[in-house]
Amino acid sequence: MRLVHISDLHFGAVHEGMEDHLRTAILKANPAVVAVSGDLAMRGRMEEFREAKAFLDSIPLPLVVVPGNHDVQGSWMFWERFLTPFENYRRTIGRDLEPVWRAPGVIVVGLNSARPAGWHLDWSRGQLSRGQMERLNALYGEADPEALRVFVVHHPPAAPPHGTARHLIGRLREFTDAVKGAGVDLVLSGHFHMSYAQALPLPGGLAPASCVLSSVSTATSHRLKGEPNGFHVIEGDAQGLVIEDWAWTGGSYEKRRAWEFVSDSATRDWRRLGGP
Repeated sequence: MRLVHISDLHFGAVHEGMEDHLRTAILKANPAVVAVSGDLAMRGRMEEFREAKAFLDSIPLPLVVVPGNHDVQGSWMFWERFLTPFENYRRTIGRDLEPVWRAPGVIVVGLNSARPAGWHLDWSRGQLSRGQMERLNALYGEADPEALRVFVVHHPPAAPPHGTARHLIGRLREFTDAVKGAGVDLVLSGHFHMSYAQALPLPGGLAPASCVLSSVSTATSHRLKGEPNGFHVIEGDAQGLVIEDWAWTGGSYEKRRAWEFVSDSATRDWRRLGGP
């Protein structure tokens, strides 16, 4: 199975023409499915979503798309934010905010971690409800036990190696418990605009467990965080994964590094080859 993971497109704040280069690179990678882990728009405006939809429609491949915090509408009109936070997204990108894609040997589940507001000043923070975590377990419980289990969510559960001042996904302990209970192999996230891949420890229980986390830079936006635009190409199965980091070089997206992970088939305990 080969998958392309992109995130944080931020239409409304896109480098001119970058979406065309991104499309070319995705088609060159020739994946079975493209996962988009949120923030398609910059301010949740209808015209931004129309541009994002036109881009997604130009990719003739299966897509698993979830919202991010920038996809909540009503940045300045707060009644929209509270009453119809995802209406523009639903009317353009799709009604389903939590899609599922299945193919022989793989299941990809998307959940919406974006929230219109919270009991804190930083409303960009996100989390999953207990109901969403229960749905995660139910969906994977119906899957082939040997299938690669991929989970797409906007907010990451772990920081990049050099750290970040931003918040991880909320209810982290419950999140990791749910991921462990569902036997998730691979978590795909964005939000930080930084590219990294690591084995994510899942504490609790008698046996050690971990999954693989892939978090990517913004694919097309000028809102960079010290890294070039980029995305990941992921290939493998429930026994092993290779994650390639493709970055913008000024003329095209090119592979610049890769991480390799292997799993204990009995426990689904993932580790990185050549690293922690």
